[in-house]
Amino acid sequence: MRKFIKNLKVSHFLYILFISIYIITYLLNNPWIEIFELKTFDLRYRIRGEKKIKSDVVVIAIDENSLINMSINFNDEWPWNREHYARMITKLFKLGIKTIGFDVSFTTPSESNIMENGKSKDDILLSAILRRFYKTVLGTYLLVDKKNYDFYNQQFKENLENNKFYLNYSFKIKNPEYLPLFFPLTAYKIIPPIVDFSSLVPASTYEIGQLDPDGVARSIPLIFKETWSHDNGFSTGLFPHMDLILYAFYKDYSPLDFVFDPKTYSIEIENEKINTDKNGFYLLNFYGKGENIFDTISFYDLVYSNKYDNYDFKDKVAILGYSATAKGLYDLRITPFSNNEPGVYLHATAVQNLITKDKIQRINFFYSVIILLFLLSLSLIFSLFNKITVKLFSFSIPVIYIFISYYMFKNNIWIDTFYPLLSSLIISTVDTAQAVLKESKEKKKIKSFFFKYVPDYVAQMLLEQGKTELGGEKKDVVIIMSDIVGFTEKSEKLSPEEVVKFLNYYLSQMADIIRNKYYGTIDKFIGDLIMAIFGAPIEFGDEIDRAISCALDMRKKIKEINVELKKMGFDFEINAGIGMHYGEVVIGNIGADFRMDYTCIGDTVNTTSRIEHLTRDLNEWLIVTEEIVKRSSKYSFEYIGDFKVKGKELPLKLYKIKE
Repeated sequence: MRKFIKNLKVSHFLYILFISIYIITYLLNNPWIEIFELKTFDLRYRIRGEKKIKSDVVVIAIDENSLINMSINFNDEWPWNREHYARMITKLFKLGIKTIGFDVSFTTPSESNIMENGKSKDDILLSAILRRFYKTVLGTYLLVDKKNYDFYNQQFKENLENNKFYLNYSFKIKNPEYLPLFFPLTAYKIIPPIVDFSSLVPASTYEIGQLDPDGVARSIPLIFKETWSHDNGFSTGLFPHMDLILYAFYKDYSPLDFVFDPKTYSIEIENEKINTDKNGFYLLNFYGKGENIFDTISFYDLVYSNKYDNYDFKDKVAILGYSATAKGLYDLRITPFSNNEPGVYLHATAVQNLITKDKIQRINFFYSVIILLFLLSLSLIFSLFNKITVKLFSFSIPVIYIFISYYMFKNNIWIDTFYPLLSSLIISTVDTAQAVLKESKEKKKIKSFFFKYVPDYVAQMLLEQGKTELGGEKKDVVIIMSDIVGFTEKSEKLSPEEVVKFLNYYLSQMADIIRNKYYGTIDKFIGDLIMAIFGAPIEFGDEIDRAISCALDMRKKIKEINVELKKMGFDFEINAGIGMHYGEVVIGNIGADFRMDYTCIGDTVNTTSRIEHLTRDLNEWLIVTEEIVKRSSKYSFEYIGDFKVKGKELPLKLYKIKE
């Protein structure tokens, strides 16, 4: 188990962590992920921009123009006499409107134009008009808390409880056993319009309902629950929203025939199904800022001028509501397109969505988890590769997902974007950063390590080829060993400081030729002896001739060194013998944990050492084996003879170079 945990990468832990956070956050109903997701959803709206449509909904605005003109021309301050609404309804239906919704309520009798019998002429007139034009939906408001209801006087409560006409429009229920799993917008009591009106036309709430966690309105509750009627057994307690009734009238459906199935969260009417979420909310598909999408007509201009007599109202839905300019009558909401959107435009959007079937469908939590698992798994697959260039492709996953998400949004499907995008991006970033840091560390280590033995050029080639781990391997290489003839006797006449000074100078000059001119690898210095390798860790293909050229330059350099030695105060000259052999060695980082060297071992090394010692006996400065001669294409050699060396059963054929 410990070994398994040890082998896990940080990306694996992040994978498990992100999946766990997502599921736990959802189960605990924590809104922090949802808030960011909602903002990315709004961003998709902004990127798409406003969507021009042929609207079936027109807004009749209670605006500043209407408030001013009603005050000046009729001496009628808000709330207006109901005679004006009767005129509006009459005119709209005569101009061909299909149905009208009121985003205002008439829950108490009018106090103007009161007759001797206590009735208002305005209420009687509006009742007569509603009886004639019954495809009108009046607004109600909801009393949420029972405690507030108890504060009403008894007479008013009796009037409310006797006003039950709105109950006729409650939902019929299909699969009622699933109702405990349904959690709609709930209020204790609906406050309907007065009986004179509610007995003639449907009345329902115009509430926008609960806002999203970030305070933005993106949905409409097509279904809401009244506790009072349910608890008293008068109805199912579930009622259709005003926008839903307007849609029914537009389609010539009867608003008395709504059926709700809590098993599938679907509203059924005629042969049509309208799906909601588990709370009865309908996710709106915003076309843009309301005033730019829906024709907005001033109430006063419509009713008391001929300005819109030629406007095409035929078969449209009209919704009366407050505009943003109606001072003192604020009904403003935040939407993806506006921070001050009048609520009437949300109703217009809902009705238009229902008409054109433009609902945004959000992928449910189960499929969101599947998508998250898939994206993070892809990121994890890329983390298995060692090359950084391959790992960089993992960043294409969130980029591609953004395009897929936006494409789905354009087709009215909302897939969660923020969390999958963030988590996959973090995994890719952390994994790539780790790889970069590891490679950088290894590069520094290898470069520092090889700087002692090979030139920067060779070290750089190793890094580019990815050879940052120098394990043991068998390889054919050229070994050269160079040793100063008689240096022991010479060093005995020098002080320790002079020995060090001489060796540092001599070895530096030789190392410069080996490393920087012929790209050889210095294996080790043993006193004045130099051992160099050609063919490892990098092969160039001309190792034999390069090693010979290096030896010739070392010979030439010794003559220059002898001149410099006199200038430095040394009273002797040096000569060096060089042995050279080609063969197989075991090469790699060899040593203890606290100290390692890149070196080679094997018979080839031992043979080269023996040959180097023969340079004194044979009085030759460079001796090479037959393996060198056979592979050289640039130089000529002279046969010296066969010589028996320690460790070899058969004598070696040795040669010297023809300079």
